[in-house]
Amino acid sequence: MAFDFSRINTNLAALQSLNALNGINRRLGEHQLRLATGKQINSPSDNSAGYTIATKLGVRASGLGQALDNIGSAKNLIAVSEGHLTNINDILASMKVKASEAANDTLGTAERSAILEDLQRFNDQIDQEYAQAKWNSVDLLHGGSDFKFQIGAGTTENISDFNIAKQVWSGGGTGFNSAGLNVVASSTSVDTLSTSTLSTDYASVAMGTGATLLGNLTELSSGYYTLEVATASAGANTVTATLTLRDANGDAVRLSASGSGSSTDTSLSTTFAGSTLTNLNLGVGFSLATLTGISTSGAESALYGITYTQGGNTVGDQDQAETFMQQIDDAIANVSAAMRYTGAIVNRLTYQETSLTVAKTNTLAAQSRIMDADMAYEQLEASKLQILQQTATAMLAQANTMPQNILTLFR
Repeated sequence: MAFDFSRINTNLAALQSLNALNGINRRLGEHQLRLATGKQINSPSDNSAGYTIATKLGVRASGLGQALDNIGSAKNLIAVSEGHLTNINDILASMKVKASEAANDTLGTAERSAILEDLQRFNDQIDQEYAQAKWNSVDLLHGGSDFKFQIGAGTTENISDFNIAKQVWSGGGTGFNSAGLNVVASSTSVDTLSTSTLSTDYASVAMGTGATLLGNLTELSSGYYTLEVATASAGANTVTATLTLRDANGDAVRLSASGSGSSTDTSLSTTFAGSTLTNLNLGVGFSLATLTGISTSGAESALYGITYTQGGNTVGDQDQAETFMQQIDDAIANVSAAMRYTGAIVNRLTYQETSLTVAKTNTLAAQSRIMDADMAYEQLEASKLQILQQTATAMLAQANTMPQNILTLFR
């Protein structure tokens, strides 16, 4: 660009110096901001594509960090379960020693009674361990407690349906208390139940004990249950009865019709002739003894309350003690299976933890390459621009004095 210093109305040299100085100041401000923040992208206008990519990487890194925290919490939850299972296993080992002692015919009635008292105290402690095994007030050793562990940044990266009891007993329905493990030490082996009629359209409803377990079902734990009975006409003098059994939480209990061995049914249906139904085995430890006064032409229903007490085991003689020893062995096997399951889940969580740690580190590294400033380079540029800022200021001052040379023409 040519400069004509004889024209003073527009000082082109000064304007050019001023533009250069403004540009230097702007660039110097950018580098100083990067030095102050440590970032080369401080707003979307700096690099819109890089800002978007880096933001997504940051969100993913945060999600991976939370997943690592989730895994830590899951391990803590499982550790609580394992601690109580270990104690229960140790108690069962002590019970096995006592039962073995009772199986020796050198003992008399008084000695076996003393052993029974010790076994009952062990039962109390097993039940105490079972009751204390909680996480945020949720039972850990009961079949009704399912947990889902979020172990990744994606919505599908999880371990679902973690349930120790369901893993040991297919479908759950029991737990690691003395009744669920079938190691209740008692002076009687007879199941008992008390019943109450909540509502009924029938003349009478009666329950019975001692029913055979069917299929792969297990005997119900002691507790309160409700039985729903519904009947409807199925033709000439023929009635279909449908029974649903619910636990104290209102959840349906698996039932099995006599001989079917079904493991998935939550209701039981049977068709019969006449107005009386007798001896219908529910497959879980007790039966519907009688249902009388049934209408063969209409629909009727009843709601029945049942308090069931599972029979215990005795060590009153050598044969009973040997039977109890086998039951303790079965219980130890179930507890061992539970501990294998929890150990496998912890191992899986450990591998996942290692993978997430690597993923988080590399995600942050990728974000750093986009977002973080090269401090050495930025300082170099800032130093250069500071020098240029001073020289541009000096040149602007000189350009501003040049038009004064024209005054010499008027002397």
